Amino acid sequence: MPCPPSLLDPPPTAALTVDVAVIGAGAVGAATAWHLARRGLQVVLLDRLGAGEVWRAAGPQPWTDAGLPAPVAAESTRLWRQVEQATGAALLHVVAGVRQVRADQATAALTAAATAWGAQLRHCDEVVAIAAGAGGALVRTRSATLSADRVALAGTGPATLAADPAAPVVAVPGRGCFAVPALVGVAIR
Repeated sequence: MPCPPSLLDPPPTAALTVDVAVIGAGAVGAATAWHLARRGLQVVLLDRLGAGEVWRAAGPQPWTDAGLPAPVAAESTRLWRQVEQATGAALLHVVAGVRQVRADQATAALTAAATAWGAQLRHCDEVVAIAAGAGGALVRTRSATLSADRVALAGTGPATLAADPAAPVVAVPGRGCFAVPALVGVAIR
């Protein structure tokens, strides 16, 4: 089923140059895009699905801090509060002494936070190839070719994408976790 047109998605362009192309607009990709955009990097967030499908795929199940080490849980709470402040969404709830965030609401809020900091959102724009380019990577989608210093593969879909081994590609782990990781420990510039 083709993606419907959206007023929220930017139109396709022939060429685009960014610091980081994040492939996969689920919670992990949106969190990665948000953190990088807040650092002042030019970020594009790509997904083959429409926004509603991405958010529905996350599902309503809650992510919890149950079983996380106390420092990680505390840092996660601090970051979720930042997302709440940035978007106005009430995400973090305490149920029976356990902090939790609904996955679908978190994904939507993280996407809003990323775009508020200037990340470009391109839903319905499937990535078909990643190749080494001059000083970075060339990311080819169904509608555009992007030049990026780095590429972050976020989520499960991009794992099957064959990328040129010479391209600067980083896989961002962490599907379905309370503490959504950003591109931690990766030198972007």
